[in-house]
Amino acid sequence: MTATGFEGVRLEIKIEEPSGRRRPDAAITLDGAQRRTPRPTLLGRALLIAALAVCIGSRGAVSYSALLVTLVLAGAALFVGALSPPAEARIRRSLHAALLMAVALVAYVLFQSWSFEGNPFANPLWSAVDRLVGPIGGAVSVDPAATRDAVFLLILPFVLYGAGLSLYQTDEGALKLLTWLGAFGLAFAVFGIAQVAFFPDSLLLTAKTAYLDSLTGVFVNRNTAGSLLGVASLILATLAVLALPRDRRGRFSIWSLISDPGLPSERSRRVMAWLLAAFVVLLALFLTKSRGALVSTSIAFVAVLPFLWLDGSRASGGPAGARPLTLRRVLLAYGVVALVVLVVGGLFGGLTIQRMATRGIDDVRLCLYWSALDAFGQNWRFGTGFATFASVFPIYRPPDCGAPWDVFLRAHNIYLEGLVGLGIVFVPVLFLGCLHIVANLLRGLRDRRRMRVVPLMALGAMVLVGLHGLVDFSLQIPGMAAYFATYLAAATTISLGRRADAPLGRSSRGGQAG
Repeated sequence: MTATGFEGVRLEIKIEEPSGRRRPDAAITLDGAQRRTPRPTLLGRALLIAALAVCIGSRGAVSYSALLVTLVLAGAALFVGALSPPAEARIRRSLHAALLMAVALVAYVLFQSWSFEGNPFANPLWSAVDRLVGPIGGAVSVDPAATRDAVFLLILPFVLYGAGLSLYQTDEGALKLLTWLGAFGLAFAVFGIAQVAFFPDSLLLTAKTAYLDSLTGVFVNRNTAGSLLGVASLILATLAVLALPRDRRGRFSIWSLISDPGLPSERSRRVMAWLLAAFVVLLALFLTKSRGALVSTSIAFVAVLPFLWLDGSRASGGPAGARPLTLRRVLLAYGVVALVVLVVGGLFGGLTIQRMATRGIDDVRLCLYWSALDAFGQNWRFGTGFATFASVFPIYRPPDCGAPWDVFLRAHNIYLEGLVGLGIVFVPVLFLGCLHIVANLLRGLRDRRRMRVVPLMALGAMVLVGLHGLVDFSLQIPGMAAYFATYLAAATTISLGRRADAPLGRSSRGGQAG
């Protein structure tokens, strides 16, 4: 065979470490040079990380200017990533599905904001305006300008999700993105703890006027901070588990770490570093005093940790080998994990528990929910317009719902706010979006071996954010939505990567084993 016959051939080399753990595959060309990340991809990744930094660091990008800067950076990152779309067909389909949903939502929101005379879909409120000031047209939205402006808020998570899929297409890349997200969570926690300790009356460069007794970090609301810290704790726990040694089946083995004669080894130090970071983040979470964040994070850990424990113990099982999975062991795992979570929550979450005991059920929030349901019931077909809750809620608010001077800008429930703003269309959008993400993660949970912890913890994050969205508006804040969407992108890349038992020749990349 001539030299030209070897074009495009790549030699896959597995390098064994002294401990027996395989290092990530090295892609070596015929001249011995190792494949490097292209410069455009590095530029796109830098833009994506910068977008996250701006979005989170600017109080969650709640101002219009910060949101626009974030969207420009994220859009540029997506454009760079689109130059080299994912080679894996399943990841590419997930990217296309996300962008298609974003386009459909933008089209629907623009339809809601389209105002013209004789609009058959116009909200009935416009007929009352016509009787007072004459014909001025009408729209589905009660505030068309606010609905149009909110388009940028709507598409930001989709842009970041798409950019994450395009720019981090391999296991190695997705792990780097998870590391960045863990670092953001740790930095947020350290800043928040320093804020509580040294400058409790300050919020970055401005005065802090709300939640003076709670950790909010760079955010205005403690519930948003608690939600981000809860997700960050799951990410850091994921990185700690991934640092554990693996057996031949790709499952983590705590026994190998304990029995390592070289302790403290580099591996053990890395595991302890991630666990320490997770502890700092959880400590910051307790200092937020957010009841919703603490409860939803606790439920998320109780939901995923037993699976992680059972999956690992079946493979390790100490020197005696694997242990069979029985109903007794499953119940024992859930019981032990639930007990540990309750003890940890009781020891460090005393301030939050005290708020639960003294505040009890929030009657004002329940009143808000019933009023939002009433608004949806009277506008169920097309909604009142995306991002119009603050405008429409006073119409349906009973006189005894909170103090007269209270202003409700959001519904404290993402599902009710979505129903009020988008109408019944919100139901299939929510169902299809969640179904798509969960299906991807379940595929990763089924197909991956060494990386199985990533989709497992991401499912826990879905539980956390989904439950917290019932009582707070964390996901409506751009900074939290951007952080969560980027995390789902990294988890999706790993979940849809090459099956652990697939032959190397079937993979489009060498770095996606297991």
